[in-house]
Amino acid sequence: MATRIQNKILGLSKGKQTDIATAATTFLRFRQLNAELAPTGFMTENDAGEIGKGDEFISASGVFPVSWNPAARIDKYSSAEFMTWALCFGLGGVTEATGVYTIVPLDPCLNGLELPYFTVAEQVCEGGGMALDNAFLGCAIEDFLYEFNYGPGRQSGRVTVNWVGSGKMTTPSGVTIPPVVAEHYMLSAGMTININGKDYIAAKTLLSGSIGWKNNLLVGPGFYPGSGVQNGAAIRGRLEYGPRAASLTFTARLLKNSDEYTKLLAGTTGTAAINATFDATHYVNFLFESVQYETVVNGEQDGIVSVTVNVACKSDPVNGVLKVTAACGIAGIAQ
Repeated sequence: MATRIQNKILGLSKGKQTDIATAATTFLRFRQLNAELAPTGFMTENDAGEIGKGDEFISASGVFPVSWNPAARIDKYSSAEFMTWALCFGLGGVTEATGVYTIVPLDPCLNGLELPYFTVAEQVCEGGGMALDNAFLGCAIEDFLYEFNYGPGRQSGRVTVNWVGSGKMTTPSGVTIPPVVAEHYMLSAGMTININGKDYIAAKTLLSGSIGWKNNLLVGPGFYPGSGVQNGAAIRGRLEYGPRAASLTFTARLLKNSDEYTKLLAGTTGTAAINATFDATHYVNFLFESVQYETVVNGEQDGIVSVTVNVACKSDPVNGVLKVTAACGIAGIAQ
């Protein structure tokens, strides 16, 4: 027999793990667009280059376990539920009050270098049983990318998350994954966007853009003396973030009164408020506290002259780089 990829069930833990090695107990089930199964990342090495075996080939017992290194990508249309989940775990600094999340990057002086860990469960049924049933423990988000563009439908907003696991896993997972989350998709037609003093919705010129966050996880140092072993191969005992980076780009129609190039030359600094909304209780609002244009490039989109701007996301001395306010109807994310 065989099974189709549409039978895959993806469960992401709602709450954070108590530590990198202890599985979470509550899960959210999400759809995804990419047909990708998380690899176990089991790595081996061999003795082909070692001296004293009598030849240059791998010996009869010359293959050895090295490490577990699971990592995968989740590609989705942008819903308030999934974006809130991704931002809570991806930025790490989360407070929740009456269903509204305030999310900021972790402060290393106060919180250390480890993001909240989550558990990923993947299940694929086949022939009355399970062809695949894994739970990956101690996972952290490497990067997050939200892309918005012109046009109707859910394709106008898309989000991609890449995650890395500690290597610790359980098979079978032992996880009971609940029904699929009822997601509220936020179309670009419902956005409000004000960047560096200009309301691009009122101007009716914005075509597309993206917001990104990269944690640059220190995957190598996660393997250290005493980090742990599973089936004779090393697993990580920590996943710390490295130098983090925020990104913001956008493309707009170029008009006679467009001021992007003028602001580039003048070094104009402002804020960027980019809000994606389904309704009053389902939204994700991004506020970059200090932005300045780095590059401004003229081009064309569908035969219309355009301008593409790469924005420097600077750290404000008081408010930091980025603050996200989100609501999605799900309590306890990353708590």
